[in-house]
Amino acid sequence: MKHSLEEAYGMKSLVENLFGRRAWLEVKHSTSVRVWRKYSKRILSAISTSARATVEIADSEWHNELNSIVDLGSARLGHAKDTESVFSALAGTLGLISFHQLGRTPSNATREQVSLRHPSNWKLNQYRSVQYVQNQEQAQTKEAHNKSRHSDAAGAARGA
Repeated sequence: MKHSLEEAYGMKSLVENLFGRRAWLEVKHSTSVRVWRKYSKRILSAISTSARATVEIADSEWHNELNSIVDLGSARLGHAKDTESVFSALAGTLGLISFHQLGRTPSNATREQVSLRHPSNWKLNQYRSVQYVQNQEQAQTKEAHNKSRHSDAAGAARGA
């Protein structure tokens, strides 16, 4: 990894959004495997903590499976010898987590080819169904947040 701000900018931005300005300052020019491993593990821990705090209705097996994925990702990160391996381990783990959140991780390794065109290949609700709900208070909070973002952007555009 090169020593530049543009290198891995998406990850740097994620680290800042999750852990604040001090974390961003630590990663912004870092090429250290130790630093990137630390924040990659913190990202996985934040997902685990967020799931416990946020997911209100789920069977205990869902939480156990998520913890197993996070533990697997942390182990892979522990073996990473360079930043590319750190990012690869994190990306693979985040992919598993994303599919787990949708219902299950597809297991197509023994199939010759899998088409994206057939929704039946990607319907993942055989074990669980995902449902996103929003109560009145959450809807109002989201609306206020959207208005605030739009007024902030408009103010910034006028000041430019």
